[in-house]
Amino acid sequence: MDKQERMLALMREILQDEYVELRVRSYQTFESLDEGTCRVSATLANGDGSDFQVESEGVGTIDAFFNALKSRFARDFTSLNSIKFSEFNIRGILSSDDTAKGSQAEAEATLGILNSEGQEFKFRAKSSSISRAGIQATLSAAAYFVNSEKTYVKLHDIIEHYRNSGRMDLVEKYTEIMTRVVENTSYSEVVESLKNAHK
Repeated sequence: MDKQERMLALMREILQDEYVELRVRSYQTFESLDEGTCRVSATLANGDGSDFQVESEGVGTIDAFFNALKSRFARDFTSLNSIKFSEFNIRGILSSDDTAKGSQAEAEATLGILNSEGQEFKFRAKSSSISRAGIQATLSAAAYFVNSEKTYVKLHDIIEHYRNSGRMDLVEKYTEIMTRVVENTSYSEVVESLKNAHK
């Protein structure tokens, strides 16, 4: 289990049923070759099965889809405004299947993200569709940072609760956990949001 996987497990443990699960039900793209822009409209499903739609445009499918996700989540999760793409590539995986006619191809998308502290994270997804692999990797990245920010905020509230209760042993325990989470979110944006919320 690598560092990102361990952090995902920690986020699930802290957030429990507040953990944000997202899935793509369907999406459409419209690309203007003359203007060099792409518009993406997608229907996403929450963990509870409810659907919602996002739509935006960008310079390509991935940029447009990420902008669509930000239009839905960035107001509540401000760290999404400060993360940046550092890498995006598609690798074709071609495998011959003697039991089927022809060959079966699969695409693996890798999306690199830099948080506000300059730390890089990698998100990968595989699909028989190139665009679907890219969409899924982008969704995984957005969900990761949404959940890391939710985890940081929840830990902040837990620490304040135990500090007010005089339980310094638990303050120390959850502060240690928070230091690990800090590396996985855009810290400055989240801290500023917490300051504004408590003014």
